[in-house]
Amino acid sequence: MNKKKKTDTHCFAPGCRSGYPGHRVENGRKISLFSAPKDEHRRKVWERNLKRKDKPLTDTSAVCEKHFADHFVVRDYVHIIGGNEVRIARGKPGLTANAVPTFLPDLPTYLSSVKVK
Repeated sequence: MNKKKKTDTHCFAPGCRSGYPGHRVENGRKISLFSAPKDEHRRKVWERNLKRKDKPLTDTSAVCEKHFADHFVVRDYVHIIGGNEVRIARGKPGLTANAVPTFLPDLPTYLSSVKVK
């Protein structure tokens, strides 16, 4: 029997608690988690930006929406009907093809401080 690996239910970003009990909803809205990219080059970019040295970003890793700029998170379907732009809310947010995590508000100081040799 072939079992599909399940995506993690908590955020891979260091220090982030999204997805853990008590940290799944913020301001009345569920926090979305996005799977790591399958493309090796894009995954390496994500991994470099996330600054995790203790474990690699894998196919089952997920990163929450708090680590992406708003323009990377797609919340609506956009259609042009009769020359007018019509937006329909998506059931679940998605990411643009070029999305990269850039915000690390919970980054521990030992990962963000400059080391003096």
